[in-house]
Amino acid sequence: MGGPDAWWARLLDPEEPGQPEVRTLVGVLSGEFPPRAVVDLPGARRPSDWLVAVRSDGRTGRVLTLDVRLPAAPLLWYVEVPEPHADPAATTLVAFSDARHADGTLLDDAAARALGVVGEHQVAALRWWPRRGLINQIYVAPEHRRLGIAAKLGHAAFALQRARGLPDLTADGRRTDLGERFREGLPAYAAWRLAPRTHRQPPMDGAA
Repeated sequence: MGGPDAWWARLLDPEEPGQPEVRTLVGVLSGEFPPRAVVDLPGARRPSDWLVAVRSDGRTGRVLTLDVRLPAAPLLWYVEVPEPHADPAATTLVAFSDARHADGTLLDDAAARALGVVGEHQVAALRWWPRRGLINQIYVAPEHRRLGIAAKLGHAAFALQRARGLPDLTADGRRTDLGERFREGLPAYAAWRLAPRTHRQPPMDGAA
């Protein structure tokens, strides 16, 4: 997200009795509004050209779902693992692809532990430094590659960062061969956020 035609819509879902107020921030790829504009729209209907949508509890700000409109990619749900004591502080978004949760569901680390979620079942993970918006690592398990998972996970992380008012996600020129192929397959609105490769990094798992 964030390319030449990207703008953001803020929506307020109708509040239901006994349910928390839900606010939605939607990334839209169209020229209807200026790039990076944030526009308040009435109702809960997403603009037709929406690509990502972050639903949050309007009272606490807790993110509930990260919806990504990439129909060819498989179902993904996520666990957010903060690393506040890392230097610099980091966040990892871990993706799972089974039917335990609906597509786009986001769990915090405590909720995931309480539900017995274990890292061995993950299909992908993306780690970044939130204060800079710089991606540190992205990994997809070998048996789940070339399915669009990395792109979907990247969109979800970008939307999460944007919803919190933090710098947009970017990547420097240090990449593995797999990372470079990933960049080459991204649409133009996303690829420009990854700098041209300057250093060839070794593969994370020994794979070519």
